[in-house]
Amino acid sequence: NDYQTEHIDVLDGVRAISILIVVWFHFWQQSWLMPIVGDFNIDWIPRNGALLVDMLILISGFCLFLPYAKSMVYGTEAPCAKVFYKKRVARIFPSYYFSVFMVLFLFALPLGEYTDNRFLWKDLLSHIFFLNNLSYDTLVITKLNGVLWTVAVEVQFYLIFPLLVKCFQKRPVSTYTGMTLIGLVSSYLISRNFHSLPHALYVNHTLTFFSVFANGMLGAWTYVSVTKEKKPLKAEQFFYILMTLGGLVLYKILCDHHMSFPNGQQWQVKYRYILSLVYLLILFGILMAQQYFRFLLGNRLMKFLATISFNLYIWHQYIAVKLKEFRIPYWEGDTPPNQLGDKPWMWKYMLLCIAVSLAVAILTTYL
Repeated sequence: NDYQTEHIDVLDGVRAISILIVVWFHFWQQSWLMPIVGDFNIDWIPRNGALLVDMLILISGFCLFLPYAKSMVYGTEAPCAKVFYKKRVARIFPSYYFSVFMVLFLFALPLGEYTDNRFLWKDLLSHIFFLNNLSYDTLVITKLNGVLWTVAVEVQFYLIFPLLVKCFQKRPVSTYTGMTLIGLVSSYLISRNFHSLPHALYVNHTLTFFSVFANGMLGAWTYVSVTKEKKPLKAEQFFYILMTLGGLVLYKILCDHHMSFPNGQQWQVKYRYILSLVYLLILFGILMAQQYFRFLLGNRLMKFLATISFNLYIWHQYIAVKLKEFRIPYWEGDTPPNQLGDKPWMWKYMLLCIAVSLAVAILTTYL
């Protein structure tokens, strides 16, 4: 059997590319540097970069459930809850808390960014206990790094994941249906009442990601089931390559629809489940034809980028914002140079964001 069921190397590439596009989106927001040269225009990629967070949630659901899917299909022993939590703590907590306290003691407090001690403690405690995505102020006006809401969503899933595993092992269809309904109903209610709600608080509500997480778990179970004792046939793999390409075409169509929609955030909530199905189509095609994608997605560079990806993700936006705030590279006047179309500055700023973010991600990963 040529299919991997332990560490699947092509997933390194999918994760790395997804995070790099999210990073590109945030750098693009700050720099306004458009990837347009003559008639060549791929500006739609960074403009839709925020949508790749859903791919990361899908991959998380897939990878977390993979050993339990193997247990269901092969009859092997599944990891116990204690082992699961120990691995999640080791993976998430050191880098996360290092980020929170470095930002707090090196920037937020010395720069006097907190003018209200009550908000200081609320902001800090909500981040310590991974509740920062559940209130508007700690999500939107936090001084402790705005991208950390995604980590809160993940950790909230971790808390109930062993329970979801038990339910899925006993009743996979019912569990998948229930999780999907939670995601669909919450997305529908939020989308329907979107203009009467604080947008930023509800656009990425944890409940709406239940359907995305469910698709990741379904993908892992299906992948292990289909590949059990199965030798890959060239004709089948050609079909899966076409499946991947078809999924990418559908993704481009969804991106175009997202950009033309009156409110992009409302679109994210309304079409979250459909987007995750397209991501699942792409992911499953890559997995089933992985020997043909390994050169692009399973190489050493992708493995390295996947290794530093978590720290790159949690640091990049804060670094970009602070560099611009501190006028690095230097600029004069009251209007930021990106708004004046200053291309030399925009390029210097973009390259500096990339260099500093990569350096910080490498240091915090390996040290």
